[in-house]
Amino acid sequence: MKLPILKIENSDLNEFINYWSELYSYPLESLYNERIYKKKFDAEDLLQLFIWKNGMKLSAGKQKSFEDKVLSKRDIINDLKSKQNLGINEFQKHFNNLSAVWKIFLLHIIRPNKYPIYDQHINRAFNYIHGFDYQNISANSMTNNSKEEFYFNTYLEFIESLNGIDLKKMDEAFFAFGQFINTKTYVQIVN
Repeated sequence: MKLPILKIENSDLNEFINYWSELYSYPLESLYNERIYKKKFDAEDLLQLFIWKNGMKLSAGKQKSFEDKVLSKRDIINDLKSKQNLGINEFQKHFNNLSAVWKIFLLHIIRPNKYPIYDQHINRAFNYIHGFDYQNISANSMTNNSKEEFYFNTYLEFIESLNGIDLKKMDEAFFAFGQFINTKTYVQIVN
């Protein structure tokens, strides 16, 4: 079975993104698409976006965390969303108590055209493409600090170097590819 575009050096980035974004599949995609570009979020918008990110209804613990750490700051979120320039330091000041993945997702929903989504699959895909260790990337293999360090010091620099790439399509491609290289099917193909 021939699988094209496994390595970035075999294709250009746009070809890679086009191919892998077509293979992207995620539950509840409409929850994201219907809300992400709203100028102002109401409570239900935020809840549905975080349900989308979670891939399912929030557990009781996640629901409480969402209410305490995100929903309670809806006015701040909308204020940051309305500002011409969003300062990362200002954002961090308000949301330093969020897990790295939720914090980065919140940053994304505030500025979806500037800040890409982050998760283990995207980190894994990035590492694979750049020749870094990708096999040890999992939801629990990295600390919050190391996830944020990767995102803010490495991944964002990479994204900014791409000048105007469609971030959602790239997120989809990296997510699909990162999932794939974590499967037994991929391991069987390369071995």
